[in-house]
Amino acid sequence: MTIAKTAISRESILLEQTDKVAKETDNSRSGVIAIALQKYFHELEQKKILEQLNFVYEDDVNSDSDFSEAAKDYFVNNVMQK
Repeated sequence: MTIAKTAISRESILLEQTDKVAKETDNSRSGVIAIALQKYFHELEQKKILEQLNFVYEDDVNSDSDFSEAAKDYFVNNVMQK
């Protein structure tokens, strides 16, 4: 894994909270920020998945075969197109 340095500017209260969590968890400031970003990106991905599932389920599906067809259609039209 390649490590890259960056500089960020945030409100001082956010930096203080980051330092507090870093000390409490025996972590570095960078480590806390990295974990927070990973969790944020994971949440965004989960939201995307939920939106896709809601899209598949929004049609009135009355049977397993209807569901299978709806899922296949969604996959072909939305997932394979990317």
